[in-house]
Amino acid sequence: MASEVLLGGHRGLGCTDHEFYQSLRKTGELPVENTLASIEAAFAAGCAYIETDAVMSKDGVLFTLHNVVPEDHFFFADKMPAAKLNLMDFADIQKFATGRPGSGQIDPLLKVLDRIAEIDPKTADWAVNIEIKGVQGSTQAYETNDYLERLAKVVRDSKLPVERILFSSFSLQNIVTMSHLLPDAKYGMLFSEKPEARKAYTDRTEETPFQYLPFNNAYINKVFDIWKSDAAEGVTLGYLHPEVMTITPENLAATAAHRAGINCWAIFEELTKDRKKKYLDVIARAEESAVPLTIITDYAPEMKELLASCKNSPAPSSASAPSPRK
Repeated sequence: MASEVLLGGHRGLGCTDHEFYQSLRKTGELPVENTLASIEAAFAAGCAYIETDAVMSKDGVLFTLHNVVPEDHFFFADKMPAAKLNLMDFADIQKFATGRPGSGQIDPLLKVLDRIAEIDPKTADWAVNIEIKGVQGSTQAYETNDYLERLAKVVRDSKLPVERILFSSFSLQNIVTMSHLLPDAKYGMLFSEKPEARKAYTDRTEETPFQYLPFNNAYINKVFDIWKSDAAEGVTLGYLHPEVMTITPENLAATAAHRAGINCWAIFEELTKDRKKKYLDVIARAEESAVPLTIITDYAPEMKELLASCKNSPAPSSASAPSPRK
């Protein structure tokens, strides 16, 4: 059962910046999220792939950080950027250190991808899941610059083969556009943990391709309808990325009907008894539905133990992720 479940390191070894985690984990002992150190540590801990984020500076440099909002990444008043990072040149951004320890180095996405290419364990069908962010989450308007084109160019210029990259976004429009720029990449749709659709950008409110969407059968079907009509011909939407607590037998059946896999995430991954039970339930139900399953996690070592505890289950890092069915 669990032999087919692989783990992805969330922003590397784990989300260490969010206030929620500060009372739960010794975050000062962990590498800062979305850094090379965190990515290397995640692979060393047995992750099959890495999830990371891509944003862009004013002068067009793509780099790995969860968003462009300074308050989410810089925690010392005298070392806080004065503007949102997409409004600053990259050389100025690099003067600041991220993370609560104040030790995180911001690196260009190209450098990160080249390093992943060197240490890719090739145990999953992709080495990195890049979440397309742009200005999402910053209360700013949808990208009107060449963010997506520059992102595609960085991927082409990197040492990591395009087919080893899985792109995802809460905004369907982002992955639809990217499918035309990089048809050889893999694609997944991120779904919200909320029960209603809501805007992802301040200037787009009612348009489904620009919204955070709930994980239910109606929106699953709608996403695939839009993908079939708007995405590049022949490019598969291979994975759906829901929040783990929103997964039900009904939406697993809908996922199976579209011959897709699940690459799930957790909004707050406190590994309580109830949360562990939910993961085990999802693993069992995904197997019953013949839905390929991968898990983006903040707790790679603990999740490896949980997966290994499943009946007749080897540790997940030695398995090969199944491909979405054609």
